[in-house]
Amino acid sequence: MSHTSSGAADANVPADQQEQHLAKGALRTIDAIAISISVLSPGMAMLLNVPGVAAVAGGSTPLAFLLGGVACLSLAFVVIGFTRRMASAGYAYTYASRSLGKESGFMAGWLYAAALCCFVPMTMAGTAGLAADLLGIDNSWWFPIFLVGMALLVVLSIVRIDVTTKLQLVIGILTIAVIVLVGVIVVVKGGASGNTLAPFTFSHTTTGGFNGVFYGIILGVTSYIGFETAADFGEETANPRRSIPIAILAATIFAIVLYIFTAYAMTIGFGVENGKDFGADPFALKTIAMKFVGGPFGVLIEIGGMLSAFIVCVGCATAGTRTLFAMGREGVLPGWLGKTHPRFKTPANATVMVAVLSTLAAALVGYTVGDAFGAATTTVYYFFATLGTLAIIVVYIGLCIGGMVYFRRHENHKPLMHIGVPLIGVVIFAAALYGSVHPTPPHPLNLTPYITIAWFLIGLAIVLTLRARNPQAVERVGSILGEEGGEDAAIGVHGG
Repeated sequence: MSHTSSGAADANVPADQQEQHLAKGALRTIDAIAISISVLSPGMAMLLNVPGVAAVAGGSTPLAFLLGGVACLSLAFVVIGFTRRMASAGYAYTYASRSLGKESGFMAGWLYAAALCCFVPMTMAGTAGLAADLLGIDNSWWFPIFLVGMALLVVLSIVRIDVTTKLQLVIGILTIAVIVLVGVIVVVKGGASGNTLAPFTFSHTTTGGFNGVFYGIILGVTSYIGFETAADFGEETANPRRSIPIAILAATIFAIVLYIFTAYAMTIGFGVENGKDFGADPFALKTIAMKFVGGPFGVLIEIGGMLSAFIVCVGCATAGTRTLFAMGREGVLPGWLGKTHPRFKTPANATVMVAVLSTLAAALVGYTVGDAFGAATTTVYYFFATLGTLAIIVVYIGLCIGGMVYFRRHENHKPLMHIGVPLIGVVIFAAALYGSVHPTPPHPLNLTPYITIAWFLIGLAIVLTLRARNPQAVERVGSILGEEGGEDAAIGVHGG
């Protein structure tokens, strides 16, 4: 039988926090799919991330995206297994607490919220940089554009979520349509030297062999981050145990097909043997559009990338604030983070905090080391992309391990599906994590591993202090669920 939360859990939650609930049933299945795809941001990923992969993977770039997709499919299997049993705001926080313990749940939420918050200044910087280029103004105007975009983000995030997702879906469809059209034309024309399966081998990397693809997986994984974001909206989705798994699986498969197809089209567009030229072009997709399609398509690609970056910024802010909301509502972070807007029933306090901190962080990086990668927006983009990815990959590994532990406790345990599949994700994500710090990246990216470790240690100190001084708060971690139970919960997980 579905229920908001158990009576025991409600008894432990402060009275003023028990009333803080998100808008029930505000999202349909299509809305949940739109959220996941919007956070994936195909337009931004294909315009800004693919050249980074090509810089090391060269003509084997599609293979890097394929391997990254396999890892994310493994994680999708784990997340779907959890969503069939429970629905909650702050899915990583709740699922880790239910599988690995309360302290691990806190750390997952701590890192996951930080990662998504890192992607807010990253994507807004991308939006500002592309907007400045399209307007024909100097990049030094990036910060005023950033502020305007952030103000709009706050409004869209606090307004009822069903309104926001409609906007996300419309812009996402238009952006993807342009990308697919360009890709189809390139493939039909055969690119620079004809269609071939060579991009799916290890023999065309710029650094040689497996190492080039291995390092290229890093930005490949970055491009997939967000496929599971619909799980954060379990409380707000009608029939979440059905809608959320469909949304996660649809977003994951969609991303794998689109990314591999687009990366393939771009690779043959430059020529499989011209990986260095491919990786050296920061707007490779725009170049391919202008070369093979012409007309306004180059500009349309850039506009699509800008809109996509803004939409993913809204999506990341929305998902990150819901994790902070869940932790604030359960008393492990300040209670005011767990308050909702009286009219729209969205986490307004958490939204404003994320917006303010993101703006300050972007200004700090942009005005201190902004020239590290040329334009300030480029530096802000890659700095927070790296920082956020390091944190979120740790969470992904923890969720895969947590899935193996959790599924082992229940009936119908199948070793191949409940251990083997998550283990694939652990291996690939761990490899990407290692590749993101070795060899040592240039300044200021070399600071990101230490910032991640520091943030981890701060979170660890907080949860250990809570355990010693206020154990009831730690026991509330992951206790409030939007919906729990159902057939799978009663008889065990079936096939994930």
